[in-house]
Amino acid sequence: MPTGDEHWDRNRARLVVSPGAILSLSQAAKLLPIAERDARRWLRSRGLVRDLAGRPVVVWQQVMDALLHPADPPPRAVALPRVKL
Repeated sequence: MPTGDEHWDRNRARLVVSPGAILSLSQAAKLLPIAERDARRWLRSRGLVRDLAGRPVVVWQQVMDALLHPADPPPRAVALPRVKL
């Protein structure tokens, strides 16, 4: 759990990061206001982790876009009509 100073540093860093910044997965996860493990999972589940010469990286603009414009909810399952074969 971050101390008060660590929490302030994380918030300040988030404000200073350029939208075009390319961050390591670890750096990006640390900037999000959730547990690092949960942040890594969230970044991966949203398809925000890219490969740069074998290393996982994140484009910060894509993280901001994902937060500002959450994905539409998944479509509801539609029952298909039954057909005799």
